[in-house]
Amino acid sequence: MTTTIDHSALQQDMPQIRPSLQNAVGLGSRTVLVAGAAAVGAGVALALSPSTTSGLVGAVVVAGAVTSLAANWSTCGMSVAGVVVAPKQPGRKGSSTPVRRLGWHVLGSVATGSVTGAAIGLLGGFALEAVPAAAMLGVWAVLSLAYGLHELGLVSMPTPMRRQQLPRHLRRSMEPWKVSLLFGAIIGPGFLIYIRSSAYYLMALGVAAVGSPALGAALFVLVSLGRCMPSALAIVHTRRGGSMPGFLSLMCVLDRRVQAVTGAVLIGLAVFAGLSI
Repeated sequence: MTTTIDHSALQQDMPQIRPSLQNAVGLGSRTVLVAGAAAVGAGVALALSPSTTSGLVGAVVVAGAVTSLAANWSTCGMSVAGVVVAPKQPGRKGSSTPVRRLGWHVLGSVATGSVTGAAIGLLGGFALEAVPAAAMLGVWAVLSLAYGLHELGLVSMPTPMRRQQLPRHLRRSMEPWKVSLLFGAIIGPGFLIYIRSSAYYLMALGVAAVGSPALGAALFVLVSLGRCMPSALAIVHTRRGGSMPGFLSLMCVLDRRVQAVTGAVLIGLAVFAGLSI
C-alpha cells in the first residue's frame, strides 16, 4: 500500500484540503497577533538594550528558529513524509525501515543545508563588508515587518521562490533509502524547491548581513532538522495506529495557524530590530 499525495491540490488554497488563512484565523485574531507581537518585540528590545550588531544576530537567530518550524508546511515537506513513512512496495528493490529512511533524509538535508548556510555567510561577509550594520539592520527590519504582515494576509508582497517540487518519478525508480537521501539533499539548500514561508528568506538575508559562515551553517542545519519534523511525527502517528491520509489532513489544518504565528514573530522581530539600531 502506498500513499498518494496530490501536489497541485496541496499547493493551492483548497478548503477541502488546506483552509484559507481567513477561514482558519479570523481578522480579529490576526490584529491581536500584530499588536501583541509588536509589544513583545519592543519590550525585549527595551529590556536588553542590544547593540546594533547583537540586535542583528539575535533577530537572525530567532528568524532561523521560527523558520525551522514554518518551513515544514510546504508541499515538499508533506511529500517527504509520505516517502519516508509509506511501506515499500513488494516488488521494489532495497530494504529499509521508516526510521532508517528518516536517518538518510536527515543526512542529505544537513549535508547540503550546512554548506549552503556557510556559503551565504561567507559571500555576505565579502559583499556587504562595507555596508554599515545599522543600515543592514534597518533594511532587514523593514522587510521583516512587510513580510510579517504578508504572512498574516494583511498586505501582499512578492515571493521570489522557485515554484518547483521534488521529482516525483524518483519514488518509482529508486530504492526508498536513496530517494529519502536525495530528497533531503535537494531540500537542504531551500532555494531549489517551493518554499511557502517568508521567514526562510529573511533568515538567509540575515545570515548574509551578519557575514558569518559558522552562524549560517548552524542556522541552516537547524532548519534542516526542523524540516524533518513532519516525517518524524508521521512515524509516531502511524505506529500508534493512525493513517497517513489522516496525518496529512491534520498537518494541513495546522498549516494556517503556523503561518499566522510566523507572521507575528516576524513583526515582533521587526520592532526589536528597529529599536536596536
